[in-house]
Amino acid sequence: MDILIKAAKLIDGTGSRSTSDAFILIRNGKIIEIGSQNDLSENLTSGFGKFQIMDFPEGTILPGLIETHSHMHCTGNSEASERMLLDTEEILIMRAVNAMRVSLLSGVTTMRDLGSLNSVAFAIKNAIINNVIQGPRILVAGTPITTTAGHCYFFGTEVNSEKEILEAVRKQVKLGADCIKIMSTGGNFTPRSNPRRAQFSLRFLQEAVEDAHRLEVPVASHCHGTEGIINSVNAGVDNLIHCSWISSNPSEGYDYREDVVDEIADKGIFVDPTIALGHLRQIDDPEADVFQRGGVFYDLDSRYEMLRDMWSKGVKFISGLDAGMHMGEFGTHYNSVLVMIEKMGVSPIDAIKCVSKNSAECLGILPETGTVEKGKYADLIVLSDDFEKNPNSLKQVDTVINKGVVVKKNQIPLI
Repeated sequence: MDILIKAAKLIDGTGSRSTSDAFILIRNGKIIEIGSQNDLSENLTSGFGKFQIMDFPEGTILPGLIETHSHMHCTGNSEASERMLLDTEEILIMRAVNAMRVSLLSGVTTMRDLGSLNSVAFAIKNAIINNVIQGPRILVAGTPITTTAGHCYFFGTEVNSEKEILEAVRKQVKLGADCIKIMSTGGNFTPRSNPRRAQFSLRFLQEAVEDAHRLEVPVASHCHGTEGIINSVNAGVDNLIHCSWISSNPSEGYDYREDVVDEIADKGIFVDPTIALGHLRQIDDPEADVFQRGGVFYDLDSRYEMLRDMWSKGVKFISGLDAGMHMGEFGTHYNSVLVMIEKMGVSPIDAIKCVSKNSAECLGILPETGTVEKGKYADLIVLSDDFEKNPNSLKQVDTVINKGVVVKKNQIPLI
């Protein structure tokens, strides 16, 4: 059935100013008309036959949220690491099925999984494509590429030579990976890995990126340490994950490089700062106003200051919660947007652009989704309030439309 949506405000995700008293017409899953309700005449709707009218006189229409960084089979709580090591594959798959449904109902209409077991990630992707389960449009990396005992080795592909790293890239592409995830530094989720130091040399990364690009697959690089960030930028990756600027020197904190930031901006490399996790963990433990690693303190205020500087230099930010990690619960993807507004000082309009247009461009799907425009899929969410005046309204999405199908209406799940 065709759908007519009316709302007090429309934010289209392009970065443009909001439109008041807007309407959207949907047919066969796609947007066929957008405009002001003043122009919504009988002539415009006469060719529709029967159509469903959805009216939100105080609400806001937004593009569906795009979550660019998730781990579908992880719990999102303090037991994430333990459960990953102990749970059976069947449990991991069932957890992933639930994560997809919860995320969709929270307003996520597109999700990229950046590291899960191949047997889980590709099974879930195929199940969604074939309508076996309900979930967002899904892109997957499958198992990330890491070193022996490297970050996330317990669900990654461990490699230690140029030959092995090329084999790993090609294997993931053969399986149908939408992108390649490389662990360029260690991470906090994996005991004994070192977030400060690079796991791969520049030469190794260059080989992997060159081969992935030959196969027309983008590369996302996990990098906390500055050493790994520099290697990733020089290797030509498409997307930096975390980009935390941690010094390789154990006695130092951050090592922020403005010249490298300029290069990131010039090359158009997308950055997913996973900005919400540190904030949420701080709320979870109010006494921990900083996080600590090896006796070195990395205060969050300094991190926000670096991110604001990156923003001012033109770096393209995308929104990733790192869902599945501790405090990254599925269904709370809105936190990335809210923390960006609160801590980086980004406007609500620009924050939505990061989680929609920028993220869609990073994933290579902007021609079909990511903004509210004629001809694109109707991937939409509707809030019951004015998002610009009350960004927290994003926490309670009223209505979700996924490829033109209403999956949640007036807070009631329809799937």
